[in-house]
Amino acid sequence: MTDVISSARDTREVVLQTKNLKVHFDGENSEGKKVKIRAVDGVDFTLHKGEIVALVGESGCGKTTLARVFSLIYKPTYGDVTVLGQPLKEAARNERKYYRKVQLIFQDPFASMNSLKRIVHIVGRVVQIHKMAGRGAAVRKRVEELLGHVNLVPAEKFINQFPTDLSGGQKQRVAIARALAVEPSIILADEPTSMLDASIRLEVLNLLSDLRDNDGLAVLIITHDIASARYLSDRINVMYGGRIIEEGPTEKIVSDPVHPYTELLIGAAPDPAHYKGSGHSAVQASSTNAPVDNSIKMVGCRFANRCPHAISRCVDAPIPEYVSKDGDRRAMCILAEKRDDFINPNDPALPGATSYTEEQL
Repeated sequence: MTDVISSARDTREVVLQTKNLKVHFDGENSEGKKVKIRAVDGVDFTLHKGEIVALVGESGCGKTTLARVFSLIYKPTYGDVTVLGQPLKEAARNERKYYRKVQLIFQDPFASMNSLKRIVHIVGRVVQIHKMAGRGAAVRKRVEELLGHVNLVPAEKFINQFPTDLSGGQKQRVAIARALAVEPSIILADEPTSMLDASIRLEVLNLLSDLRDNDGLAVLIITHDIASARYLSDRINVMYGGRIIEEGPTEKIVSDPVHPYTELLIGAAPDPAHYKGSGHSAVQASSTNAPVDNSIKMVGCRFANRCPHAISRCVDAPIPEYVSKDGDRRAMCILAEKRDDFINPNDPALPGATSYTEEQL
């Protein structure tokens, strides 16, 4: 962020941050030729303490790959990752210590649990491994506290049950209790409600919100459902083709989207109380349902082949990252040029402008 804009976010503690992060894989195309898959291709991302940020996008956009970098499953190809003030390489030297800081909540709570073990063992084992309590009765007491913390009460009712005895929502609460057992600073939640019925989805979302408010946890929620992101998150990052194409406070993103892909997502899950548009552009964009090919190094906007507003410049030239004048939003779309509240901070005519190398682009 340059000197031409200012942001109140700069004063808050950053717990997770990437700068120009790239994650590339070797693969083959339909013709059997070796290609480079650019799953994540130049992402700037920030998560603050006590904040819930949603990473939203369709399948294959790169959002889970990004989370797997944070969880040490994938290594970055290029760029910088900082976790709680430390470079990722330094923070990850001791994996057990790292996972005390960063915990995961998986999409399928049943698959992540041993169905032959009781809840006291599933949660208690984490307490023991990380030495969060003594042994025997002390571990059991800690497990009861954790179950109570996620509203599985009375804890005595659940502690000796098996995962098969629980509903989907209850299993996900156990998964959250297990993640909280090590008192982490960051929670990575990958589609935590996608396998739950709509009637209990709100319960889990409200629980994550309470953990943010009461415990100061930073939560990254990964989802394809912008309705859940709208309900839960403080900020939304919209991802497409390995890049974050729009980012900002949730209410501003939902009520006044800049990028046509964001409009598409909102049009697929309209909320009359928040979204005032007709959704016409979203319908047009979704009518050409061709996913982006991440094996091709694209110069311009990766959504251009689906966008009803695309012009030749969208394909032939790099798209700048436009930033709102108050510094709390950014968007990679030429439509931002038509708005009075956005500027291009890399415009040479502006003081403090920056430039990027070919490799960074």
